[in-house]
Amino acid sequence: MSHDDERSYLYAQRFYFLAEQCRNIMQKNLTKTLRDHDLNHSQHLVLLVLRYAEFSGHDVISTDIANLLGLEKHSITSVVDKLSDRGLVIRERSMDDRRAVHLTLTESGRKVAAKVHSDTRGTLADAPHEVRDKFPELCDSLLLLRQHISESSDQPPRFYERAFQTLIVEGQEAAMRSGREKDPTP
Repeated sequence: MSHDDERSYLYAQRFYFLAEQCRNIMQKNLTKTLRDHDLNHSQHLVLLVLRYAEFSGHDVISTDIANLLGLEKHSITSVVDKLSDRGLVIRERSMDDRRAVHLTLTESGRKVAAKVHSDTRGTLADAPHEVRDKFPELCDSLLLLRQHISESSDQPPRFYERAFQTLIVEGQEAAMRSGREKDPTP
C-alpha cells in the first residue's frame, strides 16, 4: 500500500470513529427525552421517518425504513410492532398492491413525534454557525461515501438513495415549505 493510500485509509478510519462518536453522543443526548416518551432510539427514528413521509405524501413500507436506516427488514418489523401496540402507528394494506402494507402515524403518533422533535431540536440546531455552514458539504461528502461503500460491498445504492431522497429530503423540504418545521406541533 502506498503512503498516500495508507494515509487515506487512516483518515477514513478517523472519519468512521468520529461519525460513530457523534451518533452515539447525539443518541445519549436524546435518552432522557425518549425515556420521557417511553421510546427507544429505533422507535424514535421510525416515528421521525413517518412524520417526514407524511409531509411529502409518500407511502411508507417497512422495507423503505430498513433501507433508509441500513437495517434488515425483520429489525424494523419488531420496532413497528411495538409502536403499533402502543397505538402510535397503524398498518394498512395497499389498495394497489395487496402484498404491500403501508405504515402511517396515528393522531397519537403524530403528537408524540412532534413533541419529541420539538424537545430534541436543539441537538443540531444550536451548533455554531461555522459547523452549521458546513452541513451541506458534509451531507454531500456522506452521500458520495455511501455511494462508494454500497457499490463496493455489492449493495444496490438505489435502495439507499431512493429511501433517503423520498422519505427524508422530500419530507423535510415539504415541511419547510409548509412552515411545519418551525412549529412542529400537528
